[in-house]
Amino acid sequence: MTSSGKPSPPWFGGLILGCLTLAAAWILTYTLAPLPGQNALGGWNYVIVGVLLTLFTGLSMEWRGDPREPQKAQDRTPADPADRVR
Repeated sequence: MTSSGKPSPPWFGGLILGCLTLAAAWILTYTLAPLPGQNALGGWNYVIVGVLLTLFTGLSMEWRGDPREPQKAQDRTPADPADRVR
């Protein structure tokens, strides 16, 4: 991703969540009920999960949401001193 101030594209959030979901599903199926072929990978299953979690972390740090402009002080209406609770 570039370091421009534009928000990330809509599919980027799905990619982030996909990495996390796939990592969780992979480790759960390997430890609880291995799918065909997972036993043959042995310890490499943990490497795959580590790579997916690293991708998740890296992509999450690059994600930029849609920033909302903060409300300017002059746009706010000042509170009436008579309305204060004593």
